[in-house]
Amino acid sequence: KYWGKKPHNIWREYIKNYTTEDGLFLDPFAGSAISAFEAVKAGRKAIAFDLNPLTSFLIETFCGEFNKGIFSAEVDKIVEGVENDKIYQEYFHTVCRKCGSDEAVAQSFKWERGELYEVGVECLNCKRGKTTRYLEKPTQTEIAKAKELGKIKIETWYPEDEFYNSPSFSANFIECIGGNHFYDLWTRRNLYVISKIFNKILEVSDDNLKRQLLLGFIKTIHLCSKMCVPRREGADRAFSTSWGRSAYICAARQMEMNPLLVFRGSCFGKQSVESSLIDVRKYLGKIPKIFYVDKSNKSNKTKNFDIKYGIIDINTITDFIEEDSVDFIMTDPPYGGLVQYLDLSTIWLIWLKKFDQKFTPNYDSEITIKSNIQDLNTYKIKFQNGIKNLFKILKSDGKIVFTFHNKDIKIWNAFLNAIAMSGFKIEKVIHQQNRRTGESNVANPYGTSASDFYIRCIKKPTTSFKTNEEEFEHYIIEKTIKLIAERNEPTPYQILFNGLLAEISSAGFNIEDFDKNIEQILSAHIGTIFELKDNNNKAGKYRWFKNPTEYIK
Repeated sequence: KYWGKKPHNIWREYIKNYTTEDGLFLDPFAGSAISAFEAVKAGRKAIAFDLNPLTSFLIETFCGEFNKGIFSAEVDKIVEGVENDKIYQEYFHTVCRKCGSDEAVAQSFKWERGELYEVGVECLNCKRGKTTRYLEKPTQTEIAKAKELGKIKIETWYPEDEFYNSPSFSANFIECIGGNHFYDLWTRRNLYVISKIFNKILEVSDDNLKRQLLLGFIKTIHLCSKMCVPRREGADRAFSTSWGRSAYICAARQMEMNPLLVFRGSCFGKQSVESSLIDVRKYLGKIPKIFYVDKSNKSNKTKNFDIKYGIIDINTITDFIEEDSVDFIMTDPPYGGLVQYLDLSTIWLIWLKKFDQKFTPNYDSEITIKSNIQDLNTYKIKFQNGIKNLFKILKSDGKIVFTFHNKDIKIWNAFLNAIAMSGFKIEKVIHQQNRRTGESNVANPYGTSASDFYIRCIKKPTTSFKTNEEEFEHYIIEKTIKLIAERNEPTPYQILFNGLLAEISSAGFNIEDFDKNIEQILSAHIGTIFELKDNNNKAGKYRWFKNPTEYIK
C-alpha cells in the first residue's frame, strides 16, 4: 500500500527517451521506487532517494535473492506457532454454525459504535475439508470475549510510540481510536497476534529472508487496524476491507480482520510477497544490483550498481551526487500537504525501526505543509533549495520532468517559482488524465488531483514571470477558444482549468490569482464569445460558443 503510484509504462518511456543507454537517471522523491525498477527494465542505471525510509526497505526487499521453498517453510512455521497459541485459540477460534466443529476460526469481526454485530466464520471441516466462509451474528460467548479484550496480556515486544504532533492525529481521531499511542490503532487481540508474528520474524537469522517476511507483515497490519471499514452489501466483498483514505481515520463502523489469516494471504497467492518476488526477476530479467548510501560512505563514487538508493533529503543530495553528472531526472515531488506520506508510513516504520534503526523517520526535514508546524513559506524555502540542488547535479544538456497536481493555486505558484528561481525553464506541460483515481483525489474530488501534469524543463535561467494583465487576458481567451474548439462540444470548467493551467505554466505567467482571474475573464465574455449550457445541475454549467461556426472549422 503506497499512495500516489505512477503509471509505470509512461515513466519508462520518459526514461528511455531522455536517458542514453549508458546514462544515469535520478528520482529524488522515489516513493514506492517504481521509477528505479522501470529504469532497470529500460537498461539504465538509477539513483532512487527518498526521505521516507520505506523506499529503501522496498528496494532492499525486492532486490534480494528469493527462495520460494525456504520462504514458504518459514511462513508455515510462524503461522503454526501462532495457531497453537492459547490466547489466539481463545479469542479467534469459534464453533462452526453449519457442521458444529469447534475448529472454525473467526475470519473477521464487524463493529458498529463499539458493539459487535457480525462475525465472518471460516471452517475447514465443512465441505470435506474445503474452506467455507460465511457470515453470522455473534454468539453470546463472542460478545462476552469482545468486552474483555482489555484483559489480554502481551509479553512480546510491540511499539509504544505516542502519536507525534501532527494534524494527522486530531483530537477527534484520538478520542475515536481510544488513545494517543500507535498501539491503539489495533484491538488488544489483534495487537497480541501481530506482535507475536513480528517477534517470530525477528528471530529469523537471515536478514534477506527476514525482510521478505517483514514485507508480508507490513502488508498485513494496516488491514487489521481499527481504521478499516466494512464494505457495503452492494460491493459483494463481505470478507475484505481496506484502509481506503490517505489519512488516519476512525469510522463508526469497523472491520477487525484476523491478522494471522491476513498475514498468510499477504505472503501467498495473488498480489502477495511470493508472487511479487517471483515476478521481479521475470519482469526485469534479472535481480538488480543495489548500492546503499548514507553519511558513512557518501564519498564512494562507485558505478557498479543498477540502483543506488538511500534515505536522503533533497536538501543534502549534493553530498551524495556529483555536479553535472545526471542525464535525466524525473520525479513526483510533494504537493504541499495534499498527502502526508511520512505520517501515513509511520504505521509501518514504528515496527521496521525495531528491525533496523535506519528506518526511523525524520519528520523535521520533510517538505510539506502542516497546520501549526510547517507553513507555505517554509515549504517554499525547502522546496526551492531542493530544486536548486537538482539544477547543480543535472548535466547542462539534461532534462528534468516533474509530475505535479494541486488545486491550490498558491501551491502551484510556489512550485513554478521554485522552478524559475532555481534556473530551470519550462519547455512543455502535458495534462494527463489518470485512468484510475488515486487516494489524493479522495481528498480533493473536484480538483486537478484527478490528473497529473507532466512538466518538462531544461537548464536555462529565467528570472521573472510575465505580469501584463492585458496580455494575460488575451492569452486566456485565445487558449480557451482553442481548447473548446478542439473538443468540439460544451466543456466543463474543470477541463478548461486543467488545460489552461498547463498552457499558462508553459508561457511563464504569474498565476497567483489564476482561479479568480480565469473566472472573471471568461465571465466577461459570456454573451459575446461564449455562452453557458445547462448540465442537469451536475458539475456546474458548461462553456460553449455563442456562434460555434465562427470557431469550429
